[in-house]
Amino acid sequence: MSEEKEQEQKLPEEREKIPAPENPSKEKAKKERPCIRVNGGVLFLCAVLLVIVTVFATFFVADKLYYNGALFRESDSVSFAGENTDKYKTAKFQDILTFIENNYCLDYDINEVIEGAINGAVEALGDPYTRYLKPGELDAYVDYITGTYTGVGITYTMTESGMLVSDVTEESPAAIAGMREGDLITHINEKAVADYSDEEMTALFGTAGNEVQLSVTHSDDTAETLTITVARVSRQSVFVTDYEGIMYVRITQFDEDTGAEFLQAMEKIEAVGCRGMILDLRDNGGGYESQADIVADRILPAGVIAYSEDKNGNRLSEILSDETCINVPLAVLVNGRTASASELVTGAIRDYEKGTIIGTKTFGKALGQTRREYTEDGSGIILTVARYFTPSGECIHGTGITPDLIVELPEEYAEASIDEIPFEQDTQLQRAFELFQ
Repeated sequence: MSEEKEQEQKLPEEREKIPAPENPSKEKAKKERPCIRVNGGVLFLCAVLLVIVTVFATFFVADKLYYNGALFRESDSVSFAGENTDKYKTAKFQDILTFIENNYCLDYDINEVIEGAINGAVEALGDPYTRYLKPGELDAYVDYITGTYTGVGITYTMTESGMLVSDVTEESPAAIAGMREGDLITHINEKAVADYSDEEMTALFGTAGNEVQLSVTHSDDTAETLTITVARVSRQSVFVTDYEGIMYVRITQFDEDTGAEFLQAMEKIEAVGCRGMILDLRDNGGGYESQADIVADRILPAGVIAYSEDKNGNRLSEILSDETCINVPLAVLVNGRTASASELVTGAIRDYEKGTIIGTKTFGKALGQTRREYTEDGSGIILTVARYFTPSGECIHGTGITPDLIVELPEEYAEASIDEIPFEQDTQLQRAFELFQ
């Protein structure tokens, strides 16, 4: 709508003003019109009523045109009469997408609309363990859960001098090239490590087949340049240390090879013999149930390790152990980051009274997820489908497992990862050693 502006015209001051002749009929009307006197209060009331009517009319019209600042056209309606509830929901969703595609007048990407709708549907479940993985995110998730990744096979900490290597995966490209724990990588391809951005580092070590030259200073101050080819690496998850006949076995996560690693470790332990074993499951957030089953099976006597139920309470699976088991005293270390598959192992050991649980209460996750992948675009969904129960029938979800011996870490290490705690300050580990004295 356009607004008309009235322009006022002023007569020049010097122009002679000629009075207009009086209209005879108007003059006559003046004389004949009766004089009506109106009370001032009545006039005020009429003015108020006029304002109210005007305001109401204005808002009535405005409400027809605007809602939250949006200008509406004529609306229409869609009915899915005769459809059952499930079909109606699907038809409604499809109709909204079609309505957007056919009518939305601004720029948009229909794929982003659909991805957003799917992600919103999954988030509406309110389950932190159920999530939608967009194209590109699924591969990273699979790498994490399986324990494989693209790299050279080192764990390191960035320092001012370069990359300080804290661990080298066995049989990895770095291990084969001769890299050792405690090495300091100062240059990559003759360029100082400090001069690389995160994006450049990802490009170098994130593509299998890349060849990199690493300038390394060993802990004995000798230096050399190692040429290493980036490849797919399987992350080690089982670590064994012999403390004078007490075998310390740490499982960091239940990757797809954890079961095989644990069985190999047990073969070596039994070959040399031991007088006790410490199983460290602290900071173990879980992983594959199948790998946790292998570990529990090797430790426990014949019987039920755990079982699962679906949303209707129907038993989905029953995990069984055979007669082979360990026959030495066992201590199990746990903390608030011991979760999921590692709690499955801990709960079974507790119920069979096969070992002493030491540390702090576990996380409390007894839900199982399944993964569905969509190969067309590389997306997927992780969906909670089952509840898990210990052999005694307890579902520890939300409650966790209380240790037999509650032992806190020193305050300065209460929130630290296990790798950051000095051996002498690890009160939980020291308490486990005391059991075998």
